[in-house]
Amino acid sequence: MASVKKNFLYNSAYQLLVAAAPLITTPYLSRVIGSSGNGVFTYTQSITNYFVLVAVLGMTNYGVRTIAECGDDRALRSKTFWELWLQNVVVGVLVLAAYLAYALGPGQAYLQLWLLWGMWVVSAVLDVTWLLWGVQEFRIPTIRNFCTRIASIVLIFVLVHSANDVWGYVFAIAGSYLANALLVWPVVGRYVDWARPTWKGIRAHVVPNLTLFVPVIATSLYTIMDKVMLGSMAGMEQTGLYDYAEKVSKMPLSVITALGAVVLPKMTTVIAEGRLEEGKRLVGTTMWFMLACALALAFGIAAVAPEFCIVFLGRQYGPCTPLLRLLCVIVPLICATNVLGVQYLLPTKRDRLFTASVACGAIVNIAINVVAIPAAGALGASIATVAAEVMVLAFQAWVLRAELPLAQYVRGMLPFAVIGVIMLVCIRALAAVLGPAAFSVGGLLAEIAAGGVLYLALSYAWCRATKSAELKRVLPRLARW
Repeated sequence: MASVKKNFLYNSAYQLLVAAAPLITTPYLSRVIGSSGNGVFTYTQSITNYFVLVAVLGMTNYGVRTIAECGDDRALRSKTFWELWLQNVVVGVLVLAAYLAYALGPGQAYLQLWLLWGMWVVSAVLDVTWLLWGVQEFRIPTIRNFCTRIASIVLIFVLVHSANDVWGYVFAIAGSYLANALLVWPVVGRYVDWARPTWKGIRAHVVPNLTLFVPVIATSLYTIMDKVMLGSMAGMEQTGLYDYAEKVSKMPLSVITALGAVVLPKMTTVIAEGRLEEGKRLVGTTMWFMLACALALAFGIAAVAPEFCIVFLGRQYGPCTPLLRLLCVIVPLICATNVLGVQYLLPTKRDRLFTASVACGAIVNIAINVVAIPAAGALGASIATVAAEVMVLAFQAWVLRAELPLAQYVRGMLPFAVIGVIMLVCIRALAAVLGPAAFSVGGLLAEIAAGGVLYLALSYAWCRATKSAELKRVLPRLARW
């Protein structure tokens, strides 16, 4: 677990910045460009994201897994890398041409934004961060990401001053993606040498790469398409409200799921070496840690939602409160599917089952969206998102019911769920005591601090009382206190 812990710290350090960045920029943007301006940003970003997904295919997971399978064989790793990247270039150039055709044709109303988002599409062709993740190198991407993320935050404040400056917001985000892609190339030579790729080698990766592309597209149907459907069926105002609520609910999620990106190459190596029981223990440990954190976040977000929406976004964003309370449910759901799907099904090469689980979620999401968005707007999209995540988890749990001790995972999480309920009740009681003062920065911080201390204290007390083996594995020093 040592290398996993070290890489998790690197990756989660950046994810903390990812989570913190919206805390800095969102209150400013919500007041400057408003929900409609954010709706335009989200709508154009969501459509561009589809071109990016096609350009990348399934490389995010397939590239990491394939490079990890090469082990310490530098020659094999070099050959594999150049075959994968050339395949990526061929697909990416075709996608870029299609993107420009769309921008100059059907999407001409937002031509300036499409051209700026084009930097993101180009970055999808150039980005080979999957090579570094595959060799379990997380320090370099973390440093790079820190620099570009901070630069994008600065650019937002420099370029965005009114509702007409959505272009500055787009430039700051798309430019950071392109910078990320370019900055990784100077270190590629540390891990691979030049090896002439062959068409036979490239073709060998096409089918497995496409297999992992299917769940990526399916997932996008309930993480991206909902915003496109909202923009088309309910307008930019509803799109903006939904996007803000979803962003807030997922802010802390990135830190927890950082463990998934770290565990994937580790699990791939463990499974490839035939150490299946060790892999199952790793699944149990990561499930315990991720869900213990996820339940704290879900109940915490639900508890502070009324004050958070007003203080953080502005008084006109009160309608985000029910959306946020509903969407916080996806935090533990996504963590659980990350463990079962990304950390277990993919390393054991059951790509089709993983794909099927996500496809079922996508079907549920679209079916509910078609009915719910015209009737309830952003609330309907939120209901569809939660239903989709429930479907994905249910499918994966059913598939793995005889292979993993799922009931044991559930029993291990029940105490944390009870602690979460206690925390929620206490925070709402504190809000009632504070009265109007709760709707201030100080009041909100008091609620968050009180809830955090209470959850940590009760959780630690429970783990010590039950002599938790998982606590000893994850935080051995804390377990000895």
